[in-house]
Formats: sequence, C-alpha cells, structure tokens
Amino acid sequence: MRRRYVVAATVGVALLGVLAAVLALMGDRGGASTAGPPMIAPAPEVGVAEPAPSGAAGTSGDDTRSAAVPAPGALPDPIGRDVVRTAQLTLRVPDPTAAARGVRTAVAAAGGVVAEEQVDGTGAWLVVRVPAAGLDRVVDDLAATGVVLGRSGRAEDATEQVVDLDSRVATQQASVTRVRALLAQATSIGDVVAVESELARREADLDSLQRRLATLRDRAALSTLTVELRSAPAPAPVTPAPGFGAGLGAGWAG
Repeated sequence: MRRRYVVAATVGVALLGVLAAVLALMGDRGGASTAGPPMIAPAPEVGVAEPAPSGAAGTSGDDTRSAAVPAPGALPDPIGRDVVRTAQLTLRVPDPTAAARGVRTAVAAAGGVVAEEQVDGTGAWLVVRVPAAGLDRVVDDLAATGVVLGRSGRAEDATEQVVDLDSRVATQQASVTRVRALLAQATSIGDVVAVESELARREADLDSLQRRLATLRDRAALSTLTVELRSAPAPAPVTPAPGFGAGLGAGWAG
C-alpha cells in the first residue's frame, strides 16, 4: 500500500512538471502571436545616408547631411583673375622678311594686332598683342617656323590693382555727383566759380583714374609678345686645297 502511494505521488509530480512545461510553452507562443514578430533593433547610423527617392522632399537628418556635401557639378566657379602676360621669342630664320609676313598672318588669325615692326637686311623685330588665352598657341606656332634661340615669358597678377582702381573710380564718381549738385544750388557768382573749379579738378582726377583702369584691363586682355627674327649666317667661303699648280705659282713668285 505504501509503495502504491509513493508511485502515485511520483507520477503526480511528473505530470505536474509536464503540465507546467506545456503551459509555459503555450504562454510563450501566445505572447509571440499577440506581439507580432520579434523586433530587431535598427543598427545605429554611421554617417552614410540612404539615397532618397527622386522628387521626394527630405525631412530627416540623413537628408540634411547629404545636402551639406556639394555635388561635383555644383562647385562654385573660380574667381577670375586679371593677369598681365608678356613673352619674348627669338628665332633664326632663312628669310626675315618672309618670316615677318608669317608673324603678321599668325597674329591676325589669333585676333591680335601688330603694335611695332622693324625690318632690315639682317633681321626683323616685331611687337604684337594677342588675346591672353591664345598667347601660348601663337608662340608655339611661331617657334615652329625657325630655330629657337631664346624664349621667355612673364605673368603679373594685377587683380588687386584693378579692384583698387574700381573702388577709387566709384568713389570719385560719387564725389563729382555731389559737387554737381552743389553747383546747381549755387546762387552767387563767387560760389559758382569756386564750385566749377572744384568740379573741374575732380573730373580731371576721375578721368585719370578711368584711363589707368582701362589701360590695366587692356594689358590683361591682350598679352604683349616681342618677336626677334635673325637671318641665318652666310656660309663660309670654300678655300680650295693647295695643289701642284698653286705650289708652282708660289715658287715662281718667290
């Protein structure tokens, strides 16, 4: 009797354990079914934004970071500089006169002008002005027409001078405008004479500044090229080698 009781108790404990395990498993499944699929925490962003759909307005932080990086085509253009360029080229050519005609043709084709020219029997010397963008090409074309004896160039950045003159011209124009307004308000002869004298002085200063600015801009727009053309040296006379007749003549003379 006692053994049956022990067996029954053991079986009851085992059944309770199995029942508890089954209930726990069912509870886990029920919680999973009500809460949906297990959530996976999103990985933290590392600074690389996902590409936004085309035409969609970005409102997240990713769009802000991507907008801060400029596209290659959106970079600002470099600020233009006013550079004064000069160059010198010395050539040895068979015919300086014909070479000078070739220089004039090349300069005209590049949109330039011949400022000075001197041609004589020994060579030619020309000062030409060509657009700054085509200076190197003109020099290369001319260098191919003869033997290059010398070639040099120089570039001077005149941007600060142009900006300074621009500012001074604007200031002087405003000053002239004020003096003209005073002249319109003058009532006496003495005031008119005094204001006209001051106006003439300021207009002269303005004209001088404008000429300087125009000259500087012209030098930056058209580069100066100096071309020197030298004729090839004449071949040395060929002296015949002394022979029997020459030796006999020298002996006879002696």
